[in-house]
Amino acid sequence: MGSRVEFVSYKIAVPGSLMLFGEHAVLHNKQAVVAAINHYIKVNLTPRSDNKIKIFSSMFKTQVVTLDKFKIAKPYDYVLTAIKQFLPKIKSGFTLNIDADFPSNLGFGSSAAVTVATLAVLKWWLGQRKSKPMQLYKQAVSVVRLVQGFGSGADVAASVFGGVIAYKVHPLTIKKVGNFLPLVVVYSGSKVTTPKVVAQVERRRKEFPKLFAHLDEAIDGSAKAAVVAIKNKDWRRLGKIMNIHQGLHDALGVNNAALAKLIFSLRECPKIYGAKISGSGLGDCVIGLGSVGRSPFINQIDVAVSSSGISYASSCNHAKALVVARLLNQGLGIEQTASITGLSTQEIEKIKMN
Repeated sequence: MGSRVEFVSYKIAVPGSLMLFGEHAVLHNKQAVVAAINHYIKVNLTPRSDNKIKIFSSMFKTQVVTLDKFKIAKPYDYVLTAIKQFLPKIKSGFTLNIDADFPSNLGFGSSAAVTVATLAVLKWWLGQRKSKPMQLYKQAVSVVRLVQGFGSGADVAASVFGGVIAYKVHPLTIKKVGNFLPLVVVYSGSKVTTPKVVAQVERRRKEFPKLFAHLDEAIDGSAKAAVVAIKNKDWRRLGKIMNIHQGLHDALGVNNAALAKLIFSLRECPKIYGAKISGSGLGDCVIGLGSVGRSPFINQIDVAVSSSGISYASSCNHAKALVVARLLNQGLGIEQTASITGLSTQEIEKIKMN
């Protein structure tokens, strides 16, 4: 009974993201625009006294690994790869509760968001109150690239910093250009994973390298023009740029009949300025700029820009009262109980009274 019991749980909330401009070309060092959105992944870490790491999720089944037999496996490959970065410093197990208010198949940057959240909550638990944003960004990008073999880091930047971000890989540029966009988001009903879509585009790039170089330049120009329009809140011009950018998506080969139908349906709405694919394409969501009033779209999702990125919170574990009561019932005095639990005698008295 000489060891202290840790009662604090560590809670992190991280926004998802939407790619707005620059998809695919951003992987070739062109300009991109990405936004953090008001849909979040929340991670709660509670320390354990054994060597087990238990991962609970609203999206997937529970998974248990131990510190001495640590193994990375799907569907928690991003989470476990993030944990692996800290294994030498982790001396005891913990429970990780992951809660998302959106499914992982929407294209809202869930892999980036859960990576950021896991890294941040571990760093906090291991002694660093709040991660430095740029340091956290770089570490999260490294984890994403370890898992999927590539990654621009744009979605990571949005999750860490929040707002509407003008982003470029090299030289690294992360600049917030706004906190609001009148977005309409509609899910297409299907998803093709980003690695598969990127591989398809890269195969076509090898077949037509010069043409794709021109497409990259056109996408870069669209993204840069979009940054100016966002800063000026010129939604009409931004919508026109979205429509131009969508034509470039067609040229990349990432459009399909379902996406095209949604895009043209959005454009027919009188208060929509423009519409395009969001993300790698061949599935996920399409985005419109403006409003649709009473929505005709079954799969429309309420989305707004999240002006802030990662946020922190801590709370006392509800097991505190149970442990204190057990120790007192064993005949220990208030001071002995305080010594074991790390709580003050005043806190013990308050729990005892309740």
